[in-house]
Amino acid sequence: MEALMQPYFNWTNLILVALLLWGVYLLLSYLKRSMQGSALLGRHQRRAMEILSGFLLLYEPLTVLTLTMIFLFINPFTHGIMLMVIILAAFTRIRDYVSGRIIQTSSLLVEGKRMKTAKSTGVISRIGRMGLYLQTGEGLHFVNYSKLLTEGYSLATGKEVGGYYQLHILPKEMEEEESIRFLENKFVSTPYLDRSFRPELTINEKNDREIMARIAVREDQHLRELLQLMEEWGYPARIARK
Repeated sequence: MEALMQPYFNWTNLILVALLLWGVYLLLSYLKRSMQGSALLGRHQRRAMEILSGFLLLYEPLTVLTLTMIFLFINPFTHGIMLMVIILAAFTRIRDYVSGRIIQTSSLLVEGKRMKTAKSTGVISRIGRMGLYLQTGEGLHFVNYSKLLTEGYSLATGKEVGGYYQLHILPKEMEEEESIRFLENKFVSTPYLDRSFRPELTINEKNDREIMARIAVREDQHLRELLQLMEEWGYPARIARK
């Protein structure tokens, strides 16, 4: 018992290990971003991305656990009490975080995927550390991971019914070129769009104040929600043709 109460590490050890682990994390994150925008490994690219994403998913909690253990054994008695208080105070958050690591091991859980939970159905807008944001007809809902595990959920795994649409967009304030850049940035984070198709934005040759957009929605019912969202942005649009 007395051996467990003896300090095995010091603050210098903690700082050095933290810097090393953080540096490795930044390097792996940079590698992942680089691979997303290129095809460095050809046909092996997708498999390499899955392995790297899975490793990063586990690397973060393992890093936290490693640093926590070093912190504990700097001063086992005092730091042990501090950690117990922190765990009790943040138990709900910790449970959500651990549940999130478990759920995210599924490669099917991605932004833009349609999800059905016990209380709502919508499109995954953003995946966070404690929960995810679900875009529904009523608005944006936050769902924590522990509820997903206890209440259950389902994902649309088949090919979703969607389609391509041509939109006429009339910006209210910005110049045309600024509007195109604004819309490109907005469309990147819009969950209703099919991410396999990059939206095409051009200025209408017959009316230089109007923007033509060719987009693909994941499901036809998302088109109405997309138009409402664009109206909120200040970019009302009408459908030209499918």
